[in-house]
Amino acid sequence: MNAAVTLLSSRRAAITFAVTVFIMSVVQVLSTPLTALVGGVTDWGLVYSEPVIIALLVTGCAVQSGALLLSDRWPQLAVALTAGIYLGMVLWLGVPTWLVGMYLVIALATFLLATRATPAVSIVWAVGVSAVAVAILLWWLLAIGTEVHVAFGFVLAEAARLVMPIVGGAALGIWWAAQVNRVSLAREEAELAKQEHEVRVAAAEARERARIAQELHDVAGQHLAGLITLSDGALAIAPTQPAQALKLVREVRDEGRFAAASLAGALSDLRAVGAERQETTRDMQRVPELIDYWRQRGMLVSLDVKGELTDLPAVVSTTAYRSVQEALTNAAKHAAGATVDVRVHVEKTQLTVDVVNEATPGSSVNVPGLDLGWGLAGVKERVELLGGTLATSTTPSGGWRFSFTVPVTAAP
Repeated sequence: MNAAVTLLSSRRAAITFAVTVFIMSVVQVLSTPLTALVGGVTDWGLVYSEPVIIALLVTGCAVQSGALLLSDRWPQLAVALTAGIYLGMVLWLGVPTWLVGMYLVIALATFLLATRATPAVSIVWAVGVSAVAVAILLWWLLAIGTEVHVAFGFVLAEAARLVMPIVGGAALGIWWAAQVNRVSLAREEAELAKQEHEVRVAAAEARERARIAQELHDVAGQHLAGLITLSDGALAIAPTQPAQALKLVREVRDEGRFAAASLAGALSDLRAVGAERQETTRDMQRVPELIDYWRQRGMLVSLDVKGELTDLPAVVSTTAYRSVQEALTNAAKHAAGATVDVRVHVEKTQLTVDVVNEATPGSSVNVPGLDLGWGLAGVKERVELLGGTLATSTTPSGGWRFSFTVPVTAAP
């Protein structure tokens, strides 16, 4: 980003800036002659008449301020012109003390130069313009016959008023450029970080899609291959061994349930890619974490596990986890403050889960805004897809029971 462009961002802004500077400088330049006129001094002893002098002063201020418009493209030229117009007015009209207001314009031109050029170039121009201006003032005073000591005294006093604004403008411009460059660099780094973040998100989504595709290939594909194999076997032995063929047909049904559940889970994950943050698929081995989650939020929940959760097939384990999650969410929504018991029993042929909550305490209120997104209908559909059953009912004490059973013996 260019610092000068930041200051004079459009032609209209540049013109407004130049007009403002002109008004400020002309008021200062005309303060001495106008005060003299108001005081009744009508003969100034100059080459030109008083109206002409005033017109020349106004014109000089206008041209000098207009030179600032060149700072956008030619900042060095702008500095040279503002200083040259001042010195020209001094030599032409011979009234250096009236032209103090022009010092500000030279300082502003130096400032605009420093916002665009390097610090070294800015310092060289500031020192060079100051030295040339002081030298020309001294030469002019000596040329018109001013005594040496008087000329040196006047130039020293005038140099302090001329050089300090120029040097200050250069220093301020260098500082301004450094700040703008720092902001620009921070903005560029933020943009790069944003782009890098987007790339990483896209890569993460691609990896997630690849994982889902691999899951479809490894799990659902395996089940589908088993379906074809079992179907071929059943067709082959049906004429001679109908009972064995019927057994294979039952296994085809069980295998199909597992395949359908695997496809449903994978496609559900696929729809979620890009919509929300992805994480490793949760299963029954993470039920203790789920229990701790609700305990930290004040739920009085206990967990009793019999059997090995690691022995469960993946699709059964993930479906059961989501079902327990839905049951606890419903307990938090509809029975806030009630005691909840979660019992998990893993057997050789089936998984049984009971989630029972007591009646809602009289002092408690339901917790709004909790929703897993599955719902009982969704849980029932997925459990039955695996050949299981889901039952819900009230308890004698006024609580609620959520119970499901899922077969865990997969087909060969």
